[in-house]
Amino acid sequence: MSAAVYVGRLGGLAVALGIGAAVGVGGIGVSWASPPDTAVQSAQDASGKQGATRSTPRRSAAAPRAAESVSSRMPAPRKSAAAARDSEAPTGSQLAADPITVSPTVEFVDGIVQGRLNATSARFGDTSCAGEQTTSCLKYAFVSQGPSTGKLNIGTVPNSPTTQDPQSFTTLPYLTWDLDTGAGKGTQTFEVRVTEVTEFDAFATGLPVVGGFAGSVITALQQTALLGTLLAPLIGSSVLTRIDVDVATLAPGDTPLAFTYRVSSFDGTPISTNFFPANGIEPGEVAPTVFRAPGLAGPGATNPYAPPVPGTTSASLVPPIRDLRADDYNVISWDQRGTFASGGILQMDNPFYEGRDVSELISWAAANPLVKLDRRDDPAVGIVGGSYGGGVQFPTAGIDPRVDALVPSITWNSLISSLYPNEIFKSSWSTGLLLALVNVGARLNTEIYTGIATGLLFNWISPTAQAVLNSSGPTTLLSQITAPTLLLQSTVDGLFPPAEAAANAQTILANPYGTTVKMEWFCGAHGYCLDPAPQPGDLIGDSVAWLDTYVARVSDAADAIPTFQWWDQKGIRHTSSEMPFAPGFNQPVPYTATGEGGLLPIIPVIGGSGPLRGPDTLPPVLLSFPLNQTFATEAQNAVNTAVTPPAGSQIVGAPQLTFRYQGLGTGKAVFAQLVDDATGRVVGNMVTAVPVTLDGQVRTVSVPMEAIAYTTGAEDSLTLQIAAYASLYFNPSVGVIDISDVRIDLPLRHQTP
Repeated sequence: MSAAVYVGRLGGLAVALGIGAAVGVGGIGVSWASPPDTAVQSAQDASGKQGATRSTPRRSAAAPRAAESVSSRMPAPRKSAAAARDSEAPTGSQLAADPITVSPTVEFVDGIVQGRLNATSARFGDTSCAGEQTTSCLKYAFVSQGPSTGKLNIGTVPNSPTTQDPQSFTTLPYLTWDLDTGAGKGTQTFEVRVTEVTEFDAFATGLPVVGGFAGSVITALQQTALLGTLLAPLIGSSVLTRIDVDVATLAPGDTPLAFTYRVSSFDGTPISTNFFPANGIEPGEVAPTVFRAPGLAGPGATNPYAPPVPGTTSASLVPPIRDLRADDYNVISWDQRGTFASGGILQMDNPFYEGRDVSELISWAAANPLVKLDRRDDPAVGIVGGSYGGGVQFPTAGIDPRVDALVPSITWNSLISSLYPNEIFKSSWSTGLLLALVNVGARLNTEIYTGIATGLLFNWISPTAQAVLNSSGPTTLLSQITAPTLLLQSTVDGLFPPAEAAANAQTILANPYGTTVKMEWFCGAHGYCLDPAPQPGDLIGDSVAWLDTYVARVSDAADAIPTFQWWDQKGIRHTSSEMPFAPGFNQPVPYTATGEGGLLPIIPVIGGSGPLRGPDTLPPVLLSFPLNQTFATEAQNAVNTAVTPPAGSQIVGAPQLTFRYQGLGTGKAVFAQLVDDATGRVVGNMVTAVPVTLDGQVRTVSVPMEAIAYTTGAEDSLTLQIAAYASLYFNPSVGVIDISDVRIDLPLRHQTP
């Protein structure tokens, strides 16, 4: 049974969304070349024929790994004969004749083809450019031969529990063999460029403005035969080395190994896909599979040894391949449509495109003899991923009921409510997302470019561009999701605020399938956790428990996860058996604060909320454009109202703001936020665009503010600010507005004594 069977759910979706040509494949760029046809296609066909009839034993659960080092989990490596011959150290005469010598070795360790460059420079020895070593060292770069060849990562193999060997590498050979028998394995060649970095190189590339251009010129000169040799004393030498990987010798027969392959999607678009077998799996055994979705502007993960990412970025919320394999899961990652080695045009997690791509990958995985099946053509599979990698999970599970569990983190319910709330364009985040996509050469639906351009220039998005955004992500398919879903959302996420996860949870719970849904609000991700310590360890632990319960079905650990849990502004964890939108979650009467208001001049930038300017202890990227523009800060040009909820109050949800106003000017919005008087910080980094019409008429506006998670201490108080400008919604408007009769209603959680 192919993925096409499950696409019937899309039948009425086009009418429901009101879209047509808007989600076409218009765009820019050129697709990658087509994959080799004969050998690789026959390998897929052969495995597909076997997948429907095979019967294999169940894998046992992986042993606990908490006290083990990485090396202790690795079986003895297997070297190929060619690698062993190439591993001899260079002689002194060789070093004199060749500025750089490279003698790569290759071995096979528990499903992974890996090795070491063993590069040596006559001037710099084997010193690698890593950490604070930025000059008088060697740097290494994989030279890809195209999208339909293998992949290689450098500096990935651990040489201690906390460090990696900078000259090590791991490879993903391109699938050319029959997965059931191993027939068709051969030798594949990878190329790596080894380059000396001199003090001149470091100086030139570090120059402001011209540094990037200087780097390109130096690279070109190093690779030019005559000039490169003449200038080597100044700019360093560079050599291209070949690494021959004899897959048949390293992993003979049907020995499980990690590989990459371009899977043909429903419309023929090649999707670059990576497969990693569970640790210790043997031929004839099967394991459940986790799909690890990439974030926006990021490739599918290919490093099998990457540890959990510290902090609370989107990557730090997703269990790494290393840990999933050790927990007895196969792992599949992929490059999303329109990015990196995949073809096609990026459609922003559209169910008609990216959703169907993942459904095709599920069908492809079902034919792999290492993949555990719940039933014929139905693999035991869960999906994890953050941001864009969270957004693709809903359209996939909405059209394909074979998905057994979802763990989406920091993702959206609607790109309209996220990027164009109250018809006010969230320019700073939109700029950052577009720059990230352009930087990696992504190929986008042109309506996405158009929408961002008109939003930045005119604070307006056309109906056609809105249709594209509305068609992306969850859409109406949330009502079709049967897979148990664990939602992880950040309380300081100015891109996808907590209300996005709450809307997803509420819609899924309202569907007729009785789907299990739980939700966690934490500090971090697209925002930055300025006050409490981050909680990624708790989140990853819950993610794995969710997979163990609903995909592997080896425990009931997910039962212990509360229906709803959150961390407040001080990092204190709270739990509830009810969702925050449940009728009994809050007290029937909210806390209300009122204020007289005042006259507010509308001027751009000066005295507004944002950008972030310090402290200097923050990561430099947060203090640089465009990310610094995404933060809310205490405003100087604002109308203020004191807010003093009773001590011990738990505010978990969206305050309601109401005020009267009269004004003239070009602005479309003012901006509301709550400031913690004890810290001077905006609660949750949340600023709400409040739409106004400045035509001289007296009007009243009432809007829900962005949701927050705040606990009032004995000495705590808040200040409601209505500011004229917020860098998150950069909009150079001018005018004046007279605000009066300000009222804010704070939801107070009902706490049982």
